[in-house]
Amino acid sequence: MSKEWLTKMAEEQSTFRHGVVRILPDGWLYPGTTPRFLNRIQSFKFRPDDVFVMTFPKSGTTWMQEILWTMIFNPNLDNPQATQPLLVRSADISVDMMFDTVKLDEVNPESMYEAFKQLCPGKNEEDGLAVQCLDAMPGQRVIKCHYPLDLMPPDLLDKTKVVYVARNPKDMVVSFYHFYKVIKVFDYKGSLDKFIKLFMDNNVVYCPYWPHIKEAWKKRNHPNLHFVFYEDLKADPQGELRKLNQFLATDLTEQQLKNVVQHTTFSSMKSRGDPLPDKGLYNEELHQTSGGFYRKGVAGDWKNHFSQELNQEMDKWIKENIGDSGIHFKMD
Repeated sequence: MSKEWLTKMAEEQSTFRHGVVRILPDGWLYPGTTPRFLNRIQSFKFRPDDVFVMTFPKSGTTWMQEILWTMIFNPNLDNPQATQPLLVRSADISVDMMFDTVKLDEVNPESMYEAFKQLCPGKNEEDGLAVQCLDAMPGQRVIKCHYPLDLMPPDLLDKTKVVYVARNPKDMVVSFYHFYKVIKVFDYKGSLDKFIKLFMDNNVVYCPYWPHIKEAWKKRNHPNLHFVFYEDLKADPQGELRKLNQFLATDLTEQQLKNVVQHTTFSSMKSRGDPLPDKGLYNEELHQTSGGFYRKGVAGDWKNHFSQELNQEMDKWIKENIGDSGIHFKMD
């Protein structure tokens, strides 16, 4: 991106030391180090029993991560590893690009560094904390990913299972805005209205939204892809877990599924702390006042934030972009 664009961006948020790039043809907006990490992922050794949680940010990623990890490794709620931070147990293969922030000295994910030291002695952290930790993890892995299918190896679905979670874009963007404010990587100072307009214009890191979800939706009938709507998971968690049980072939009993449901309620997860508990990652004042990483975890909260004008503008944007795709969001 141009110096002019970066200067405008820096007026209200933190920037990245190596700038920001758009990856064509879809125009994915990412920190400048991203192509290097994507190149590494193209040759990453995926395993047949790997399970991916793939989402556009703030679409229920952390919730689904904990659900899948618990279903696979802790259905009886007796695994001592469950006390480890979630992002240590289930690393984010797309997170390394974020540590290029100009606030690197303030943003110190100690939990990830500690895991890196244990799993990857002698390795260079600049080659990626998460990518190298995942490579060194023994056995089955639950892997978080915010990259779209289009940027992953083309045979990913032939090698691994992918659970894709989609959330209605109005709730997602409100949650994304609060995340941008509370996480020091971004430290966003602008208004919600401005953020949403930047988002709809694909000028927010991780955008664009529509190619991300549409590519997964097109492949929803692939035997190794399971497509879930956040709102369905909120409405009937036990029913959605039964579908996941079949997809993953985990063969859990109804009681074990109930265990997982209870262990992964919003209140239960919030009580156990952030997926990475390192205080240096967060704007502490906002972390305390806005609810922190786990803010509300509800459907329909957008109604408390949208003006009538903004709602009409976003309705138009959604209608234009959904087109005849067949995607249907529940807005409540």
